[in-house]
Amino acid sequence: MKNIYLVQPTTENISTVYFPYAIGCLASYAFKFEDINSAYKFEDAIFLREPVETVTARLKQPYLVGFSNYIWNFEYNKALAKSIKAAFPDCLIVFGGPQVPADASLLEECDFIDILQHNEGEVSFRDLLRALDSGADLKSVHNISFRCGAQTLTTEFVLAQEFDFPSPFESGFFDRLVQKHPHISFETIIESNRGCPYHCAYCSWGMIQSKVRLFPLERVFFDLEWCAAHKMEIVSSGDANFGMFKRDEQIVDKIIELKKTTGYPKKFQVSFVSYVEGAWERIFRIAKKLSDNDLSKGMTLSFQSMSPSVQTNIGRSNMDVENYKKQMRLYADAGVPTYTDLILGLPGETLESFKAGIEELLQMGQHTSLFVHLCEWLPLAQMGNEEYMKEYGIAYSVIPLNQPHVIKSTIDIKEYSRIITTTKTMDATQWKQMVLFSTCVLCFHHLRLLQFPALFLHREMQLEYTHFYSELLEFLLSDACALTVFKEIKAKCDSVIAQSAPVTVYDNAFGNVAWPFEEYAFLKTFAQKELFFEQMKLFLKRYIPQEELLCDLLNYQQFCLKELKKDRWQRAFCYDWKSYFDALLHNKDAALTAEKVCYTITDRQTYSDLAEYAKRVVWFGRRGGRNIYTSEIKTIENDE
Repeated sequence: MKNIYLVQPTTENISTVYFPYAIGCLASYAFKFEDINSAYKFEDAIFLREPVETVTARLKQPYLVGFSNYIWNFEYNKALAKSIKAAFPDCLIVFGGPQVPADASLLEECDFIDILQHNEGEVSFRDLLRALDSGADLKSVHNISFRCGAQTLTTEFVLAQEFDFPSPFESGFFDRLVQKHPHISFETIIESNRGCPYHCAYCSWGMIQSKVRLFPLERVFFDLEWCAAHKMEIVSSGDANFGMFKRDEQIVDKIIELKKTTGYPKKFQVSFVSYVEGAWERIFRIAKKLSDNDLSKGMTLSFQSMSPSVQTNIGRSNMDVENYKKQMRLYADAGVPTYTDLILGLPGETLESFKAGIEELLQMGQHTSLFVHLCEWLPLAQMGNEEYMKEYGIAYSVIPLNQPHVIKSTIDIKEYSRIITTTKTMDATQWKQMVLFSTCVLCFHHLRLLQFPALFLHREMQLEYTHFYSELLEFLLSDACALTVFKEIKAKCDSVIAQSAPVTVYDNAFGNVAWPFEEYAFLKTFAQKELFFEQMKLFLKRYIPQEELLCDLLNYQQFCLKELKKDRWQRAFCYDWKSYFDALLHNKDAALTAEKVCYTITDRQTYSDLAEYAKRVVWFGRRGGRNIYTSEIKTIENDE
């Protein structure tokens, strides 16, 4: 029998490792057929980022080694494949996954790769194994590229009509991994469907152009029951657009039932469909159920860009701003936290339109959670197409991998991201200004370090949020400011443009984890918060000259920050800030009352050091808007 190995090194954070779902799907489908089982033996799944020499030495006469490739493992996979080919020259090396281009160009770059597998993998991988065993012409296998004499050949791309794919949970694939690695804490994803009807230019799904196909509910429920039985704390949905189908509500009901009866999963991470007509009411019901049962970290209300012309350029022109506003109010009234995603660097975006978009979101009431993702060039996205790049003047910087919250690897093989830093409407200098501005807004508004003064000034002085944060950024970068973290981030942006630095930061004080700029800025500022509030008093005097009012406002802002080791504290104020900001944060009219009040906070959890605080409060708490405000703020009645 011929020995088969499959490789999918997954990312590791400080506590868990993801199951290698893609290779689990390939093996589960191929080895359900008797002819494959008779001809091949599946030896091992390689999913940890171990030294390539260690992995190569462990192999037993490999006939074929298949690699699933993503931006976080592509360079490692190439190094391992090259090592295996040197040790076992007759071993077939097969590369697939979203990092593999749609043509045969990778074969020309890497002579140690024998076959490329494109598009969806289950059926073509099975057919490839059959063809290799029988000696059939590889031209009969769809969705592959291979060498044919002195040339390369790419076969017809076909979306499989078969869809009776067993999941890695059903097949026992993951059972074997759990048994073999009892010391590892795993996280996982499940699929209830596959495919995406949309063609967003920045996304790999768009080029596949596949209709959405549904897995049987029996399979989905089995997978969820497996996760609950194996105490998976976090289960993520691999669906491109959850909530698109009526049955998705049944799936959520099943998850809630499992949590009530078994305690697991504790969280269900899902990307909701953003703009399917007629689905809003169902999505709201689903989001509320998840929130009410503490299964969600927040509801996604994504735009990518608020600019209509940019939305047209990227295939998202059917977004409805007015409907978005209604949804914001609906979720706010129901107490369901929301978050919004924007992408920085999309074609057609300018510095002015980017700032205007953030202003629009803030004025809509998106004060809970905003994420600004740097636009990455991906080979299978429409944006990776040469003609598209030329049309919109797209150029990118190749930098160390842009992946927050992963631990620093001990393996000296660097992975890379291609961050779009130039378009026809945005040069590198403007890209840097966008990064610095968005980092400032995310750090101080959505991570809550200075949100209350911004809300106050917008309500009382009609000061635009973008004007406030632009002036704050200017102050933070000036010599007059004693805080240095934004000067550090500015230097890092210059290094990104020069293609020599990542857009994440490691700092041992906050654990061995890569932090995005805004979270790093928050943590550095929080670590010296007394100095920060002294500096903010100097800055805010230009807007609030009244000493008592300014001090009271800043005291309330500091009072509401989660602390490290305190579980209960109280403070007296000259104004009823809580009622005032509660109203503003729910998009209601508010009037500040000058009266002496005393508040107390009881926090259900304390944090022993900055590393734990960083993980629990900033990383885990951010998405649902629970990163700063504590569980209870109560008014103590005066005893006069």
